[in-house]
Amino acid sequence: MRTLAAGIGFTEGPVWTRDGRLLVVAMSRGRVVEIDLDGGVLGSVETGGGPNGLAEGPAGEIWVAQNGGAVRASGSARPAVAGLHRIDGTAVTDFPVARAQAPNDLALGPDGRIWFTDPGPPGATADGRLCALDPGTGETEVVLAAVDYPNGLAFAGDRLYLAHTEEGRVTRHRWTGTGLVPDGPDLVLPAGGPDGLALDVEGRVYAAAPDADAILVFDDEGRFAQRLDFAEPTFPTNLCFAGPGLDVLVVTAAKGGRVLAFDRPGAAPGRPLGARAAG
Repeated sequence: MRTLAAGIGFTEGPVWTRDGRLLVVAMSRGRVVEIDLDGGVLGSVETGGGPNGLAEGPAGEIWVAQNGGAVRASGSARPAVAGLHRIDGTAVTDFPVARAQAPNDLALGPDGRIWFTDPGPPGATADGRLCALDPGTGETEVVLAAVDYPNGLAFAGDRLYLAHTEEGRVTRHRWTGTGLVPDGPDLVLPAGGPDGLALDVEGRVYAAAPDADAILVFDDEGRFAQRLDFAEPTFPTNLCFAGPGLDVLVVTAAKGGRVLAFDRPGAAPGRPLGARAAG
């Protein structure tokens, strides 16, 4: 394990971009931060509020799930309400979302839309939603409603993995082009609740489990396969695969405001995300 950065605030939402950048959010500071994969901070963009998750859009733009400070207020002076942001370079554009509660995490879907979870703030997550935003029109569709604490999400082609934090499980769905249908039994965590998710090319699912202080891994059949523990309290919130070969597992560790990296020579690389992924 290598520490790439520390003391940068409550870290979440890592993403490795197509042009080779590692970005995370510093939720408690209202910023999106670029991290050097060899260690160190390269720069940041201020969003204000509580940026929570990141995803790269179809044109290489960066999308931010903004909880509006409902989860962890930041010291940023930039005003922000619950919804989404789009970042192009250093320019931040706000995308209001009707009836947004506290958007949490996002992913580029097989339909080219930005899918995001909207669980509501802590203590009021029973009426969570899964939504999809058209980046061209700004129109948002509620795909699933009345979901208890939807959190991390990841696509493998038209298959969607969706974390349910309070219920300690990850559900599997298939996007038909007009709606979601169930697609296999749930992945049940042996401890804690899932937060962020990542996938590798062999079909394994990696779930950050903050309360278990571990990364929990499931095989391509949905069976629990491995627990990755840390040497010290970490509170892992999210994770992604990074590096030119997608062979580095990056974990955001809220304790200490850290970004951690695990080099994995010989292990299955991460699955390319969004528009880069084959069906």
